[in-house]
Amino acid sequence: ARCGLGVAVLGGMVYAIGGEKDSMIFDCTECYDPVTKQWTTVASMNHPRCGLGVCVCYGAIYALGGWVGAEIGNTIERFDPDENKWEVVGNMAMSRYYFGCCEMQGLIYVIGGISNEGIELRSFEVYDPLSKRWSPLPPMGTRRAYLGVAALNDCIYSVGGWNETQDALHTVEKYSFEEEKWVEVASMKVPRAGMCVVAVNGLLYVSGGRSSSHDFLAPGTLDSVEVYNPHSDTWTEIGNMITSRCEGGVAVL
Repeated sequence: ARCGLGVAVLGGMVYAIGGEKDSMIFDCTECYDPVTKQWTTVASMNHPRCGLGVCVCYGAIYALGGWVGAEIGNTIERFDPDENKWEVVGNMAMSRYYFGCCEMQGLIYVIGGISNEGIELRSFEVYDPLSKRWSPLPPMGTRRAYLGVAALNDCIYSVGGWNETQDALHTVEKYSFEEEKWVEVASMKVPRAGMCVVAVNGLLYVSGGRSSSHDFLAPGTLDSVEVYNPHSDTWTEIGNMITSRCEGGVAVL
C-alpha cells in the first residue's frame, strides 16, 4: 500500500512507481499483468520519490521530479521495459512535486505543483524527450498543487487541486493549443485535491481525492466519481467507488 505514487500503462501492463507510506519514500516499481492478475517487482528507480509525475512516451516510462526525502527532486528517469532498467536522462527546468503531468504527441507537459520554496505553482512547461529541452508555456490562472491533469481533444485539462489560500479547488482550466491560452470551463460539483483524472472515450473521469477542510474539521477522503463532457461543458456525478481514496493512481487498459 502506498500513496503519492505514479501509475502508467505500457505494453498492456500497469506499472505502479514510487510513492510513500508512513513517511517512507519508495524507489520500487511493480508491474501488474491483467491476464495473470499477478503483480511482479521490476527494476527500481535510481531515486526514491513520491508526488512524482509519470507518463509514457516513445515506448518508455518517464518519472519526473517529486519529493525525494529532504528536498524536491529535479531529475528525470526513463524506464526501458525491454532492458528492465531505469536511467537518469536529464533534469527538470523547475523542481516540483505533486504536480500534473501528461504526454501529448511525443511531448511531456508538467503543470502546477509545489516549488522548492513551498509555494503552489501556476507554471506550465513542456519537455521534448528527443532534444531533452524544456520550454515555458503560458501559466494557469490559478495556483494548483495535488491537481489532476489529462489530455483530451487536443487540449490539456487542469482539474481541481489545492492551494493555501483557497483550500481544495473545484475549478477546472483547459489549455487550448490553438488559442495558446488557458480558459476556465465548468467547475466540478465537489472541490477535491489529490484525485485521479483520466480521459476515456471523449470524457474526463475524476475519482476520489480529498475535500476542503472547513469548520475546523480535517479534510475527508472522497469516494465520489464525476464525469466531464467537453461538448456540453457539464459535470455529472456517477456511482461511488467501493473505497474512498486520495493520492492514488488510475490506469486505463
